[in-house]
Amino acid sequence: MTDLEFFADYDGLIFDMDGTVIDTMPSHKKAWDKVGETLGYPLNGEMIYQLGGAPVKVIAEQMMKKAAMPMELFDEVIQLKRQYGIELIMQHSTLLPAAQVVKKFAGQKPLALGTGSHRNVTNLLLDKFDLHAYFDAVVTAEDVAKHKPEPDTFLRCAELIKVNPQRCVVFEDADLGVQAGLAAGMDVFDVRINQLIKQ
Repeated sequence: MTDLEFFADYDGLIFDMDGTVIDTMPSHKKAWDKVGETLGYPLNGEMIYQLGGAPVKVIAEQMMKKAAMPMELFDEVIQLKRQYGIELIMQHSTLLPAAQVVKKFAGQKPLALGTGSHRNVTNLLLDKFDLHAYFDAVVTAEDVAKHKPEPDTFLRCAELIKVNPQRCVVFEDADLGVQAGLAAGMDVFDVRINQLIKQ
């Protein structure tokens, strides 16, 4: 992570959760692999790295198509993924360097979390790491009709923390999230390469 003062110029800071603030992606990959093993289809958990930021139903649909899996198994896939995913992330997830940015600016600037995860999983993770108090707003998959790469998640974050989108910076780890931040008119800090992508 870069020098934290670098972000002091922004009026609002918005963070993706999975792979940005909390390291859950390896657990999500394992969960998808396990769903495939359970149901006897070659689901490719690696696909989550291209689909990071998308809600579970979108990811399931893409993976199932690729594995030539019948869509009548869709509900079972979702249910198993949620079950395995929660078990694995609660056991193995850790904080990432962006969590230090959250802790540094909490109380100094309005902070929001904008995630493609569902509210129950988001709350479990925020509880696990005692992060609830740091965020002034949390926007999950249930809170918007259009998900990343559409800008709705981050625009809703800006609205809730009452900051002009153009005065916000988004922290992201996935291409869909970077696209969403830029589409919202925000600068984006890509934690994969530690670089700011300006409008």
